[in-house]
Amino acid sequence: MKEKDLPIDRTRHAVYTKNAKKCVMRLLHRWYDDQTCGQLWEKIQLQYCEFLRDEPPMAGAKIKVSIYDPILIFAWYKVVPDKPRLEEVQQDIFDCFMGSFDALGKIFNLNRRLDNRLASRIFRKANDIRVKEIRRFPGSFRMGSCSYDRENGVIRYSFTQCPNAEFAKRHHMEDVLPVMCNCDHMAMQKLHACLIREGTCVESPYCDYCIAGDRNPITQAYELVKKGNGLLVSVKK
Repeated sequence: MKEKDLPIDRTRHAVYTKNAKKCVMRLLHRWYDDQTCGQLWEKIQLQYCEFLRDEPPMAGAKIKVSIYDPILIFAWYKVVPDKPRLEEVQQDIFDCFMGSFDALGKIFNLNRRLDNRLASRIFRKANDIRVKEIRRFPGSFRMGSCSYDRENGVIRYSFTQCPNAEFAKRHHMEDVLPVMCNCDHMAMQKLHACLIREGTCVESPYCDYCIAGDRNPITQAYELVKKGNGLLVSVKK
């Protein structure tokens, strides 16, 4: 089914991106023949549309990619009859959502003070967009705090609401969410940085971000641990 023919209300919801479709098709072809892939893809599209029926409208959000592409991944996982281990698809999901960080890592190094300050401005801009958008889209990302420790080169911010986490809880798919959350750690590693995060919205009051260059002394006090559900969290040594 072509995306233009999907039975969704375009005034309320957006369609997944070509990048997300490419990711799902790659995953399908890894385990199934062409005919089966075609059949499953149509079922995934219909499941995507079904998911959207009860979702809050966010078609006009500026950062809608972070909302609608994950729903396609949830639809893929719900539909495929043979559930792969999510660790097996972690790199694929990262390439889908944050593959651009491979190229960015060749330019930016958050151990460098100038790059660190530039990153803080980018995070601040994203924060400002989300603070403004939550007024129009109450189901979107709700920001908690956002600050920059200029002296020590540490970026901090948090979400008190994440639409991906809310979606996972509504549809009882919390076990799938870590494969998306973990991409944040992988992205920061590409920028020669470390993400210190002790919890996410799916199981904590907020999702916290503390970002610093991987040579920053603050990062040495933590180690990255994988929980039983596959979620990567930072634990004090």
